[in-house]
Amino acid sequence: MKGRRFWVIAFLAFMTNGASLLGIGQGSAGSLARAIECNHNIAHNIETAKAQGLLAGNPPAKPKAAYFGPFSVDCSALQMCSVLA
Repeated sequence: MKGRRFWVIAFLAFMTNGASLLGIGQGSAGSLARAIECNHNIAHNIETAKAQGLLAGNPPAKPKAAYFGPFSVDCSALQMCSVLA
């Protein structure tokens, strides 16, 4: 790497990490990524809290399928009366 390419890469490296190298941590690429992740987590937790708040006063839903029991087998329909007897 000579000349122009070196200076372009050096400039890009300084732009992404220069603030942290100079001691100004708020402007580094890592701190920006942490801030974005933190904002995402905060928004996700707010949405979860709102969803749980809406469900807090509602009773649980009843199952749509009714279960009848105890079950009995109609052996004449299965044609297996001799096996089940």
